[in-house]
Amino acid sequence: MKASVTRGLLVVVTTLGCNATGTSFDKSIVQLPAWNRVGAVPWASYSRKADLRNGLHWYPAMGIGTVLADVAAAIAVPRDPTVPTQTAALLAIGHMLATARAAPNMLRAKRTDDPDSLQKALEGFTRWQTVRMGLDALMFAANLWSLASVSKREPRSGLFRATE
Repeated sequence: MKASVTRGLLVVVTTLGCNATGTSFDKSIVQLPAWNRVGAVPWASYSRKADLRNGLHWYPAMGIGTVLADVAAAIAVPRDPTVPTQTAALLAIGHMLATARAAPNMLRAKRTDDPDSLQKALEGFTRWQTVRMGLDALMFAANLWSLASVSKREPRSGLFRATE
């Protein structure tokens, strides 16, 4: 693959990874600690109006798009940076697997008003969201490593041209 196309693909993948990681950190570091203090019933009410409405389209599109981009990069990028690109793809797939464990907890908020069940859902979602945050942070680091590997070994052209 041409250097500029490879670099462009990795810029897109890294940008998606940054977005996914930022979203994940916000959910884990800002939102969920607050919801755990406020309580499961208000969390469920909010989730029904936000995460399970607008978020029901945004989060899967972002997650699936990030996984597809990482897998495409792992397939398309030349030999040298395959370790970081393949690592990022595996971590993105790991995020999807963790989402498969987190999502039923979120969906439980839609199906019940029982405070005990909602508390278990919030705790389960928080636990799996923490796993997803860790995977996302590592995925983004691997994305940056991939981009740095390609940028270091290939001459710059076009938008990424070095000043002389």
